[in-house]
Amino acid sequence: MINKIIKKNIRLLSERYSHGISYLESIIVIKNEKNFIEIFPQFNENILVKYNFEKGIDEVKIQDFEIYDLLIKIFRRRDLEKVNLNPMSPLNLDDLEEEFGDLNKLEEKLIALINSKTDYSDIGGNRVLTELYKSILILRDDIGTAKSNVINLSNDKI
Repeated sequence: MINKIIKKNIRLLSERYSHGISYLESIIVIKNEKNFIEIFPQFNENILVKYNFEKGIDEVKIQDFEIYDLLIKIFRRRDLEKVNLNPMSPLNLDDLEEEFGDLNKLEEKLIALINSKTDYSDIGGNRVLTELYKSILILRDDIGTAKSNVINLSNDKI
C-alpha cells in the first residue's frame, strides 16, 4: 500500500504538471498527451513504476520516498527519453534552511501565501528550486545530485 499522504502528494504533483490521475484497484495511472505512467505498490514500501519512453515501456523498482524524483523527471522531460534518479538523498528541511536561512522567515512567507489563497508560487532558490502548489512544497535540486522531494504542508512539519 502507498501511504495516504504520498498518494495525495502524487495527485497534487500530477495536477501541478497538467497530468490526469486515476486510481484503479491497486494501481495509480497518471497520463497526459505525452506521458503514460502506472504505479504499482509492492512490498515493504517499494513501488514499481512503468512509464512510456520512445522505444516502449520502462519499468523501475524504487522505494516510496523516490517516487517524487522519478515523477518530476518524467513530467518535465522534453522528449520521451528514459529518466534516472538523482544519486543522493531527497532534499529536506535542512536543505531548505541552508538555501533560505532562517526557516521561520520562510514559514511566515508560506503562511502569507496560503492565507492569500495563492494556488501557485515559484519561491525560487539558488540550488534548491522551491515551488508552492496548493498545500505542497516541491523541491528540486538545480545541480541534479539530491533527489527531488515534496513536503506536504498540511501533514508534515516545516
